[in-house]
Amino acid sequence: MRQIKFCRACIVLYCSLFILAGCSQKPYHKETRIMMGTFVEITCQDKTAMNAAFEEIKKIENIANKFSPASEISRLNKNGEIKASPDFLNLIKESKKYYALSGGAFDITVSPLVDTWKNKIKEALEKKSENLLPAEDELGDKLTLVGSDKIFINQKESLVKFTQSGMSIDLGGIAKGYAVDKAVLRLKALGINSCLINAGGNIYCLGKKGKRKWHIGIQHPRNPGKLLFYLDLENQAVATSGDYEQYFMLAGKRYSHIINPETGYPVDNGLASVTIITKDATTADILSTTVFVLGKEKGQALLEKIANTEYRIIEEKDL
Repeated sequence: MRQIKFCRACIVLYCSLFILAGCSQKPYHKETRIMMGTFVEITCQDKTAMNAAFEEIKKIENIANKFSPASEISRLNKNGEIKASPDFLNLIKESKKYYALSGGAFDITVSPLVDTWKNKIKEALEKKSENLLPAEDELGDKLTLVGSDKIFINQKESLVKFTQSGMSIDLGGIAKGYAVDKAVLRLKALGINSCLINAGGNIYCLGKKGKRKWHIGIQHPRNPGKLLFYLDLENQAVATSGDYEQYFMLAGKRYSHIINPETGYPVDNGLASVTIITKDATTADILSTTVFVLGKEKGQALLEKIANTEYRIIEEKDL
């Protein structure tokens, strides 16, 4: 496992991406749909296969959309337990795995904190008052509901259950990556060996584009008009978490949308972004968020345990 070596000045993954054409006899088609709360773009030579890939992503959206009352995540959050589908069970199991591996830094039960901050931020921005942000005692109450060790799984019965009332989960740190991987599996089953899927920056490059690897340009997190470097990828996934795509400014301070499940506050550890390149989109999605929460030293220590993974951690001082 190695750290990606780029120039210190700029760096990291995507506010957008550029795909440069490779040499190929059969033309590539590109289609973008709004799914999972973001833009999902698929580039492929087979339009029928593209539709099949979008279908797989839609299935995961129907499971993980907490704003849809009919989704499995909504029913779990409402009732405290559910007989889970195989995909929903896998999402919970993988989340609990990385909760344990990260010492709690990756935690899908952070949802009550996220909702509290969203509501308070909206009010604070409307009234332009930092005094309206969540108070310590309010966050303390929500913190008692946090901890993926409080999610019980009965594998035999496909049962997922909260062990404490008032808990809820948010799969925003894993669902898009998982959906991309499901789409890739469907494409492979259809005999497709060249395709790129980008679900809101969670990217998988299947095979090559013609005779070349997929060539992706990366933009500066503080200057969207500036292209910094390229990645050449084949059968790899890439994802980035940072404080620049979703954040808010109040009284001159930048607040990240990523909440530290230990403190209850937005992550504020000097990191601007974390880019992960690895074998699958689920792992890339999870690790980019996890390392951003952990910070540079603890994040690097975790990544050294993960095989076939490259990374780039960018501190604010590097920009």
